[in-house]
Amino acid sequence: MTTQQPNTPTTVTSKLSLDPRNVFYGIIILLLAGCSYLLFRNWQLTNQFTHERNLMRITAQNNQAIVDQQQLTFGMKTFSWAVRNALLQNKPGEISEYFNALVQHKGVQEVLLVDSAGKVTLSTNKKNEGIVFASRFPVYLLQKEDIYFNKKAVYELSAPVTAPNKRLGTLVMFYKPTVVMPASTLD
Repeated sequence: MTTQQPNTPTTVTSKLSLDPRNVFYGIIILLLAGCSYLLFRNWQLTNQFTHERNLMRITAQNNQAIVDQQQLTFGMKTFSWAVRNALLQNKPGEISEYFNALVQHKGVQEVLLVDSAGKVTLSTNKKNEGIVFASRFPVYLLQKEDIYFNKKAVYELSAPVTAPNKRLGTLVMFYKPTVVMPASTLD
C-alpha cells in the first residue's frame, strides 16, 4: 500500500532571516548610521551658528559706527557753534567749562581747541595746553574744512571754528566708543 503523503513544500531558510546575530548587527549598523548623521548635523548647525553670530557681531559694530558718526558729527557741529560764540565774546572760561562738562561723559577721552596757528589753546588734558598740535597729534585733523570723523579704535573728530570771514581755530575730540557686542560674551 502505497500511501501518498502530501508534498509539503520545503522552505529554504536563508542565512539573512531572523537569526539573532543578524538582527543585532542590523541594529548596530542603524545606530551607527543614526549617530553619524546626528554628529554631522551637529557640526553643520554649529558652523551655521558661528557664521551667523559673526555676521551679527559685524552688523552690530557697523551699525554702531554709523550711529556714532551721525550723533558725534551733529554734536561737534553744535559744539563748535557754542565755542565760536564764546571765542567771539572772548570768554575762554566758558569754553573751559564746556570742555569739563563734555569730558565727564563716558567715552570722551580728550577735547582740544587749537588756534589757527596750530597751537593748543585749551585742552581737557592740561599737559597739552600751549604745545604745537602737530608735535603729539595728527596734523590732518586741523586741515579739514568740515566736520571730520575717523573710525579708528578711538574715534577722531575735528570741527573748524569759523567766524564770518576767518577761521578762529579747530575743535578736536578723541572718543572711545562703548562696545556693543564684546567678543567674550558670545563665545
